[in-house]
Amino acid sequence: AVAAAEVPANSPAGPWEGRWKSSFNGHEGPLWCILTPTPDQPGSYDFRYRAGWGALKFGDYTTTVKPEGTATNWTVTDTMDLPGGFGTYSIKGSVTPKTFSASFKSDGGDHGTMTLTRPE
Repeated sequence: AVAAAEVPANSPAGPWEGRWKSSFNGHEGPLWCILTPTPDQPGSYDFRYRAGWGALKFGDYTTTVKPEGTATNWTVTDTMDLPGGFGTYSIKGSVTPKTFSASFKSDGGDHGTMTLTRPE
C-alpha cells in the first residue's frame, strides 16, 4: 500500500517507509506508515502503521493525530494502545514533506526511535 500511495507535493501526508529500533532491548524492524486526513476531523490525520519484527511477524496499528505546526512542518505527539498485550506507547516527533522521525516509549520500559523516508 505504501508503494502505491501518492506522495503529495509540499505535504507530510502520504506514504513513508523506514525502520524502528528499540534502545531498551536492541530489537528492530521495518516500518511503513501512510498519513491520510481523518474524515470528519479537520486538521487530524490517520497514521496507519505496519511494523515488522522477528521472523515474519507484522502488526498493523492506526492512530489519529492532530499535528501541531505549519502545513509543511508538523510536530506530532500521540499515545496509543497496541493490540495483543503490547502495551501503551507514546510517540513524539516531527514530520516534514521529506523527513519523519520520532521517539517512542512504552509503559513497560521499551523506548527507541522511528526513522522513515519517502518510498522510492
